[in-house]
Amino acid sequence: MNLMPRLYKDERDLDALRNLLLAGRRAANGTYYVHTGDLNWWLFYPPLSGDSWNSIYLWDDPEREGELLGWSLLSLPETFDVYVHPDLRGTKLADEMYIWAVDKITATAREAGEENISIQWVAADDKFLDGWLQKHGFVRGKEGVYMTRELFTPIPVAPLPDGFTVRSCRGVDEVEARATAQYGAFDSTAPFERYVARFSRFMQSPVYGSDRDVVAAAPNGDIAAFSIVWLDAVNRVGLFEPVGTHPDFQRKGLGKAVMLEALRRLKEHGMQQAIVCTGDDNLPAIRLYESVGFEIVNKLGQYKKRIEP
Repeated sequence: MNLMPRLYKDERDLDALRNLLLAGRRAANGTYYVHTGDLNWWLFYPPLSGDSWNSIYLWDDPEREGELLGWSLLSLPETFDVYVHPDLRGTKLADEMYIWAVDKITATAREAGEENISIQWVAADDKFLDGWLQKHGFVRGKEGVYMTRELFTPIPVAPLPDGFTVRSCRGVDEVEARATAQYGAFDSTAPFERYVARFSRFMQSPVYGSDRDVVAAAPNGDIAAFSIVWLDAVNRVGLFEPVGTHPDFQRKGLGKAVMLEALRRLKEHGMQQAIVCTGDDNLPAIRLYESVGFEIVNKLGQYKKRIEP
């Protein structure tokens, strides 16, 4: 079989992308599938330089209408992701999908003057995908940690400094304060007006829920710390993405307080496990996550390949 992918069209396709990720996580076959919340974050809170909607390619299942054999997201100009239906892991068809994506991103990267192409989210213990990538000239580089916390155990309440509260974000009514917190936490250098506009669009998107955007608010109304959590009702797994504290409010226990409240909300929504990812060199974040009960269970790597002239 030699199927060619097609471009993303509509919300039905978005459902199909999510369904494949859900199936992949449920299969637990050794290949890492990102949480559906990751996909929502990528698509509805895109980089300021553009969005990804026109760079999503889908391989339709010819025997099951509305279902996919796989899909690929090209984060132009040089990064790509491929998610293959778990039943196809290791097959010739999966091989064809990866080769197509590599060829496609190589062409766009070369046109943009990039020297490398890369793929992320590859589990350290995924022997199959590691072998495939090395066979095709990729080298494993930067690592991230994959951390989990079970939600069966009690979730403590963290003390707060006087006057601070932990609550739901008020959405677009306090978009500037919310954007300010994230802008500072991640040390952004983007024009602030554009940053706020992007956050406003995200808050008005169908994937945003203010009850899942948990914040620590200062007495004067400033947002000091924040975390958004995402739900996977099929696998009962909640994702933290993003998590941060504005530099003016660090070392007050506010990040911990926000995460503990978010964990409680995940549990109330029926989640049985929470997950979070960060770079393996981000020691402050790792210590914060460990302080609320997360443990490192795997590593996720980025693989790079130098483009031949």
